[in-house]
Amino acid sequence: MKVFTIKSAEILDEELQNEIHHTFGMEHYTDYVFTPRRAGEYSATIVLEDSGHVIRNVTARSTTFPEHEFVVEDLDMENSSVTRYRIRDGQILETLQRGWDWGST
Repeated sequence: MKVFTIKSAEILDEELQNEIHHTFGMEHYTDYVFTPRRAGEYSATIVLEDSGHVIRNVTARSTTFPEHEFVVEDLDMENSSVTRYRIRDGQILETLQRGWDWGST
């Protein structure tokens, strides 16, 4: 199982958080009602078998918000590893992969 978390790298207003949630199609994966928090970071977490298609979807649709950066953390429970992606304007800017000893990076 994978635990997939996406969050914005900066504080966003409620309307933009809601727009991001629906543009990325996260409402199809979450089993809770998404409620944007006042001015804050956008954040959503889902659990699924394979997160590859969601990462590709978020990367492609991030072109809708070219001025915003998103951080995706993909936790693989079976392999005890975390992969972190920095995504902006349709591109993965950075990929970091670590085991449980992630530390503060």
